[in-house]
Amino acid sequence: MARPISKMAPDWWDYTTLDPQIFKDAASLTPEKMLKLSRPGFKVVFYDTLEDFYCAEALEYIDAWKQATDSDPVGICGPIGPTEQLPLVARIVNSMELNLKNAHFWGMDEWIVDGKETPITHPLSFAKADMDLCFNRINKKLAMPKQNMHFPQADPTEYNKSWNTARCAVMQGG
Repeated sequence: MARPISKMAPDWWDYTTLDPQIFKDAASLTPEKMLKLSRPGFKVVFYDTLEDFYCAEALEYIDAWKQATDSDPVGICGPIGPTEQLPLVARIVNSMELNLKNAHFWGMDEWIVDGKETPITHPLSFAKADMDLCFNRINKKLAMPKQNMHFPQADPTEYNKSWNTARCAVMQGG
């Protein structure tokens, strides 16, 4: 069966293309049922406040990067939303004096316009947001090397290869 045409953009798939039964099933989930969806590699967690959530998101970066060594580089793949944890990540890295020389980061998203990724100078660039809200706030002595920051591009070849350069400890959901 062909998927419905998106109401947002005919060439895309998005929430408007999903089977309505999926929404009904999701709406019927109770907190107890959601917790039972946890399984190896996928943990359902509830937080009491937004602050707790953003702090937990920030600590996922820190916990991943603390594992990174010269012989076992480790990183995290992060979406561009939410972003409230990103300045917290920088603050914690600086406070702990956590050296990120063996750490990696994979951006999860980027805009593609006319077959090219938006430049990092574009105000809507997701890479720009990651840099402005997190990486540019980290003390230069502790900073992650540029070659360890991986952002999607229109040609995904290099981005895909980067997944073989380090272990991804966490893939955050957006």
